[in-house]
Amino acid sequence: MPPATPGHFSFAAHNRDFLATAEGMSMLVLHSTDAHADAARFRADRIGDYAPFDFGRDAVVPGGGTARVAFSLAFATDPAMPGLAFFTCQQRHPPELFWKAQYQRHPNGALRVVEVVMSAAEPAAHRDFLERLTEGTTELAPGRLTIGERGNHITLLDPSELARRLPGLANSASPRFCAARLAVADLDATRRTLEHNGVGFAMTGAVLLVPPATAHGLALEFVEQEAN
Repeated sequence: MPPATPGHFSFAAHNRDFLATAEGMSMLVLHSTDAHADAARFRADRIGDYAPFDFGRDAVVPGGGTARVAFSLAFATDPAMPGLAFFTCQQRHPPELFWKAQYQRHPNGALRVVEVVMSAAEPAAHRDFLERLTEGTTELAPGRLTIGERGNHITLLDPSELARRLPGLANSASPRFCAARLAVADLDATRRTLEHNGVGFAMTGAVLLVPPATAHGLALEFVEQEAN
């Protein structure tokens, strides 16, 4: 397992160190069309002085053959968020080699991630980093910071707001990934699937919540997809 060195982020070492103290979500990945350009921008914006990481593998295609799939990653970190990391991922191959519709149908009805929830003692303190990372504009409210479009955003909550949103995580003041919200086609079907598989959850209004203790350290919120 290669260690991190100046100018080189170690994906494996980061997750080994994270798992030494907790389970859960250690990194957030964002889609990219040019990870090498992202790495250069992160360096210029002083949020990630790391070389891009290129790798690939032979993937088995549905017909039984193999095809080369390759990726490039660009990493960003914030000293104010110790133990966490962010990266962008570019697919350097025809999308159909990797994204298969038959691999994206799930019994629980999950369609896409619509929100990632983080904790922070002072959400506004992370505004500059997140705006540089996403090239977006944050929205601030008491105890809350949001960046991204509706249905595709990151939310930071202070302890009091987190306690309202995710009971039982009120002491999570240090920056960490606390929950992922997933849109589903039919929330009743999701509920039946979880019940059938013995997965514990709670219903709060129109949100089905799988607690972090059940989901290896990351709460999962299921909501019915909004109509366009």
